[in-house]
Amino acid sequence: MDFSNFRLPLLILAALGCCSEGSPLVTDKEKGVVGKNVTFKTTITSTQDFLTVTWNFNKATEIATIITSVPSSNTNNIEEKYTNRIIYNQTTCELQLGPLVKEDEGEYILTAVTVKGKSLTGQIDLEVLEPITDVKISSNIPEPVEFNSTVVLSCSAKGSFTYQWLNGSVPLVGDGTHMKLVGNELTIAEVRRTDLRGPIFCIAKNALESGTSAPFNLTVSYGPENVVMTQTPTGSFLKKGSNLTLACSAQSDPPAQLQWMFNGEAMAQKTTANITLTSLEEKHSGNYSCVAFNAKTNRYVSSQVAVVSVLEALSGTNISSSLSLLIDGNSTVNITCSAAAGKADSTEWLKESKPVVPSDRVILSADKKTLTIVKVVKEDAGNYKCQLKNKVNQDESTYVMVVSYGPVAVKIEGKKAVKFEERAVLNCSADSFPPSVFTWKLNDTLLNISQADIIIDKASVKDSGSYSCEAFNSITGIAKKITHNLAVTEVGTVDEGLSGGAIAGIVIAVILAVIIIVCCVKCNKKSNTDIPSPY
Repeated sequence: MDFSNFRLPLLILAALGCCSEGSPLVTDKEKGVVGKNVTFKTTITSTQDFLTVTWNFNKATEIATIITSVPSSNTNNIEEKYTNRIIYNQTTCELQLGPLVKEDEGEYILTAVTVKGKSLTGQIDLEVLEPITDVKISSNIPEPVEFNSTVVLSCSAKGSFTYQWLNGSVPLVGDGTHMKLVGNELTIAEVRRTDLRGPIFCIAKNALESGTSAPFNLTVSYGPENVVMTQTPTGSFLKKGSNLTLACSAQSDPPAQLQWMFNGEAMAQKTTANITLTSLEEKHSGNYSCVAFNAKTNRYVSSQVAVVSVLEALSGTNISSSLSLLIDGNSTVNITCSAAAGKADSTEWLKESKPVVPSDRVILSADKKTLTIVKVVKEDAGNYKCQLKNKVNQDESTYVMVVSYGPVAVKIEGKKAVKFEERAVLNCSADSFPPSVFTWKLNDTLLNISQADIIIDKASVKDSGSYSCEAFNSITGIAKKITHNLAVTEVGTVDEGLSGGAIAGIVIAVILAVIIIVCCVKCNKKSNTDIPSPY
């Protein structure tokens, strides 16, 4: 059916608006995006009372028909240029238009004429927006320097939109001073590494859609800072011949360049994070430090200084004596402690593991290296130890002091009286070093005995008498003698507790008593003989 004959009357009816009712459209404004579809919604639920339904496009200077529909015959007349661009709903009269082009922007008019001659008319304005594409972030400075640079990030995109910035998933909010948001630009003054940990996103959006940029990471150059040096082994004093390892670390972006310094001068070819000095010598003593440099920030920062002293370890410690032979009460000795290698900071003397205590006789030199004992006595003998110490080690040596003395406390032990043929033992002893040599005499007659004991297996009268023992120390040249009387008797038991004189006195007394008794008996007999007989 040719609808061209109905066009003019329908337009006249629509213009007159006779018996017209309210707008059948849901809204009077709609937005669409180039390349996408838009649907004009209605409130119509049935077209059985409609004579005709028409959609027109008012492009400022002219009104163009899009579609005319006659519900009773279920026929539609679509303008040629809208063929394949619209979808019309026969029940609700809704119109879907697309894909949109910029030229589709304008006013759309829906007119429905009922069988009773009434008309329903509605207008809707369509705004066609450009699609959002190619959203990206750019920076005015490719490598900003912390505290020095002001960074301006710009967001650009194609289409009609507004902008939003995100730091990770958190919206960025400017403070108006340090960080400012103006239009599509984000400005950060005196940027810090913590300002935008990122990644950073820019969202460009319009009323219908949005586009998000690729993640942008802002790399802020900083440092060096926290430059720290460590050494192994720790401590300021190191042994000669040992090794020293130094390590340097710094917080920096980009990573810092390192240079090792010795006594304020750069060490040749020492630019790594770790260096090792082997077989240390005294010439390696000095001040070590590490300097970190960031080529982007153009900053130099030095580590703390390590003061190292290389010392030779103590070894070959020895104690020497001024005398090889010491005699009690006569000798004054100096014993001196020294090391074959290394220099000692302190010297300590011990005797039998206890510190030597100076006195009038025991004297330490000013440097404590020499111990002097004036007129040694036997109690000075023993084990002496010298301990040398310096900052890297200690060493020691032991000296055994021997003091010759005596003899003193010479004595003879044994019985003073024995029976005839009884065993007798006499022992001579003396406190002496070295041990004394003994000489025995009986009644001043030299005996062929040189040991400490005289052993008489069967005593006889000839063994009685005065025994003398002489103890002689060949080193001190001292000889001391003591005597002991031994009595051998053939009569009775000898009281070992009486001296020889006492025993002799007792014997004489007994003999005298016997003589007196005999005399008395004889006298008594003579008296009895002289009495006259009565006969």
